[in-house]
Amino acid sequence: MWIKLKQFFLQVPIVMRYGIVLAAGLILLKTLEYQLFSYRFSMELYTGLLAAFFMLVGLSVGLGWLNLRNKEQNNLPHPLGPAEPLTVKEQKLLKGLTEGLTNQQLADTHHLSVNTIKTHLKNLYRKLEVSSRSEAVARAKEWALY
Repeated sequence: MWIKLKQFFLQVPIVMRYGIVLAAGLILLKTLEYQLFSYRFSMELYTGLLAAFFMLVGLSVGLGWLNLRNKEQNNLPHPLGPAEPLTVKEQKLLKGLTEGLTNQQLADTHHLSVNTIKTHLKNLYRKLEVSSRSEAVARAKEWALY
């Protein structure tokens, strides 16, 4: 469950992730304010603590301490190859992509419908951690998959 939650979280843009972290921090601080700070500390000290918290969160996100950036944003491809092995059909389709075949040509070659080809390509892109044909071909060359 945590893996799926982390994968979902990594699909959210970095600005939204930063906002979520800051909102959670603000909720936590407001809760603590009413329980602890409002009667024991002056308003200036509370404001200073709040500013320090948001500064630390900003620095940690900016410097990557919270590891909120995904691999595509860091431009760090997986060094060993795909996390999931490619199926035989995906390997054949990848070879077709390197030859520059269209979806229709791939469908005709493999005796499948164009929609089935699109589904296989979507799975292939996910495994290669890319979002386009050209990126898939480049990643295949990088990882020597064909």
